Amino acid sequence: MTRPDPGLALQEAIIRRMDGEARGRVRQRLAARGRLLAWRQSDEAGPMTELARAEFLLRRLYPGMAEVALQQILAQLAAREAAGEWHGFQRPPADAADP
Repeated sequence: MTRPDPGLALQEAIIRRMDGEARGRVRQRLAARGRLLAWRQSDEAGPMTELARAEFLLRRLYPGMAEVALQQILAQLAAREAAGEWHGFQRPPADAADP
């Protein structure tokens, strides 16, 4: 279980006061940082197949995803991989979260 972030409420209050365009930029930057963090965690977890990496990333990026939906996605990726149509998720560039 993840510990609650003590600064989250303050961050959300600040973001709520921003105009829509600024909120959009913040959301994009935070999402990009989240993707980079998930990829870094997958690297630290050690070698794994691309399908295992996909599961690792999806579980971290979409923790509320229903298990049934996750398994359906993984089955589709496995089928595409077997057909030579999928070779793993594309890693975002290291500077993807920069403003």
